[in-house]
Parts: sequence; structure tokens; C-alpha cells
Amino acid sequence: MMLQTTEQRLKRIAYVTTTILFISWLIDYIDRLVITLALPSIGKQFHLNSVEEGAIMSIFFFTYAICQIPGGILADRFGAKKTMTVAMTAWSVFTALTGAAGNYVVLMIVRFFFGVSEGIFPGASMKAIAERTSQKARLTANGTMVASNSLGSALAPLIAAPAIAAVGWQHSFYWVAGLGIIMAVVLWFGLPKQTVTSIQGESTASHREYAGEHLSPAQVLRKGVMWKFFLMFMGMDIAAWGLVSWVPSYLMTQKHLSLSGAGVLTSIPFFAGTISTILGGWLFDKYFYRRHRWLIVPSMVLAGLFLFLMLSSNSLHEFIVYETIGAFCIYMAFQPIMGLPMRILSSKILGVGSAIVNFGGQVGGVLSPIVMGALVGSVSYQAAFGFLVFGVLLAAACSLWIPQSPEHFDTVISGNEVSQSLS
Repeated sequence: MMLQTTEQRLKRIAYVTTTILFISWLIDYIDRLVITLALPSIGKQFHLNSVEEGAIMSIFFFTYAICQIPGGILADRFGAKKTMTVAMTAWSVFTALTGAAGNYVVLMIVRFFFGVSEGIFPGASMKAIAERTSQKARLTANGTMVASNSLGSALAPLIAAPAIAAVGWQHSFYWVAGLGIIMAVVLWFGLPKQTVTSIQGESTASHREYAGEHLSPAQVLRKGVMWKFFLMFMGMDIAAWGLVSWVPSYLMTQKHLSLSGAGVLTSIPFFAGTISTILGGWLFDKYFYRRHRWLIVPSMVLAGLFLFLMLSSNSLHEFIVYETIGAFCIYMAFQPIMGLPMRILSSKILGVGSAIVNFGGQVGGVLSPIVMGALVGSVSYQAAFGFLVFGVLLAAACSLWIPQSPEHFDTVISGNEVSQSLS
């Protein structure tokens, strides 16, 4: 009876933790994506060209990216809960200040610090999951949490477009900032305490319970295998963030859709991505835990095919259909890319370890809007969307370069293998 009670308590803690972090991430994504729907209005008000518009998004991604690893280190040193609460409060303030920006220079400064404050959140959130769930449940909990990414990408246009149309782009930022402040309070008072039992109570039947327990954050940063995961996630997010950043503008400027119409169509592919994120995590757990490239490579190749069909399509209907299938394939690889480090790394170093991988995704987020903006301005939207195909092919290639089994990953991360050849 006592064992059952303990198991029930751990499940409840995992459920509450995952729910709070899911909603926190959802607000995170809504806050950052309002800008994509507001961008045409901002560009018109401040008389910006396409490269300058792309730079507004890229400066966020730049600081968001470079703060991933510092955020993971802060979480490992000061605790995940404190780091996340400070981050959410700060980014909500800078969300509000985005609406108050009176010119382009001020807007760029605000988005710079908005990226800093959001950048320290991801590593801390993944550490919080690891501290409050069993090793077996880590990936399921993390998969549920990060499904909020694609769901946020789907909901943001549906929320932002009517808000911008009703109250203007400035006031829409004030409203979403208020949601962040409320959630920061919920996070501080509602997140369960770290459950040591859930971390240390695993069966010792596995070859090694947690990888890298003896490593310091500096040693993790020197592990080449982690930077291979960095490159793989970068390729995937070049495609994911390229779709988020430039499809709304394409639909409004090239297909002459209204703001509301663009918002609805923009959301469809990311509802598909929400489903495939969860499905990809389940498939990884069930069938591909020891051979994740078998899931990543087909997903990325198919994504590349449908993105190519999207950029060469002539009708709006075909564009949205191909984009939706492409997004489904892209997000199918999300959890398999994150899965091995999330499941195997010790929670002592998971903050910095997961931050390295996530850093790659955010570098992709920096590159994609600005490169696509340059291609839109100098060549065409078709050339810009062609850059997304490069991203998914990079992710597929990198998956052939990293360890496949938990044992091999453990050996490599622990420094007991000279050669990091493919298993």
C-alpha cells in the first residue's frame, strides 16, 4: 500500500509539473510569435524593407540562442524553479515594451532583451522535468511539454490576428504580456518540489542509470557528441522557424489574404505539428529508442520533398496542403532528436546538456528569418522557402553521425571511447 501511495504521489507530481510547464511554454510561444503577424504592420509604420523586418525576428533568435547554455548553467547552479520564474517575469515585461517601442532602434533593443529573458528558460524547464519524473517517464513528460511548441505556433496566429485587427499591434503585446505575468505567479507557487526519490529510485537493471554524473558543466561543453546533436537540431529548426517566420507575410503580400485569413491558414500546419510531436515521442519510446536515425532520416527526407512541392506549387490550396504535410514530418523528428540526451543524461548536468542541443535549434532560428528575408528581397519567396529544404537535409545527414544506442551514447559522453564511429 505504501509503495502504491508513493507511486501515485510521483505520478501526480509528474502530471502537475508537466501541465504547468506545458502552459508556460505555450505562453512563451504565443509571446514570441505575435511579432510574425504584427510584422507587416510594424514594417509599414516604421518604413522597413524585408531584410530589416527579418532582422527584428533574427535579433530575438540571436540572443535567445546565445543564452541557452548560460540558462542551463544557471538552472544547474541556482535551481530550475527560480531560473524559470525570473525568465518568465522578465520576458513578459519585454513583451509589453515591444508594444511601447516608438521606433525601429528601440524595437530592436527591446527584442534583444526579450531574447535574453526567454533564452534562459528552456534548459531550466527540461531540468525541472528531470527532477520531478522518473527516468522512464522523462521523455513522455518532455514530449508533452514540448508539444506546446507546435501548438503555440498554431494558436498564436488565431490569437494574434484578431487582437491586432481589434486593438492594433501595440496593444496586442500588452495583452499577451499579462498572461505571462499571471503564469509566472502560478509557476512559482504551483510547481511541485524536486522529488529526489523519482531521480534515484530507478531500477539498476540498466547498463548505467545516468550518463555523465561525474562531469562538470565545462566538461559537458567539451563533449563533441553534444555538438553533433546541436547541428541536427539546428537543421530541423531552420525549417520549423522558417515556416513560422515568413509564411504569414507570404500569404498577406503574395496571396493577398487578410490578416485574419492569413492567421487561420498559418495555424493549420502547426496543429499537425502538435500531433506529430507527440507521435514522434511515442514512436521513439516504443520502437526507435536504439535506432532513432530510422525515424529521423525518413521524416526529414519526406519533409524536404513536401517543402519542395510547397515552394513549387501554384495554388494557395496546394501550398497549405504541402506545408501541412511538411510540418507534420518536421515535428515528427523533434523528440527523437532530443530523446537520447534527455533520457540518458544525469539530471545534474541535464540543464547544460539539453541547452547545448536546444542552442542548435535557436541558431537555426537566427539564420532562417534573416537568410530568408535576404532571399525574399533579392530573389523570390520561392528561393527563400528553398532554404528550408537545406535545413531538413542537414538534420538527416547529422543523424547518421551520432551514437544510436544508449550504451554507445553513455560510452561516448563518459569519455571511454576514443572513436565515436557509428554504432
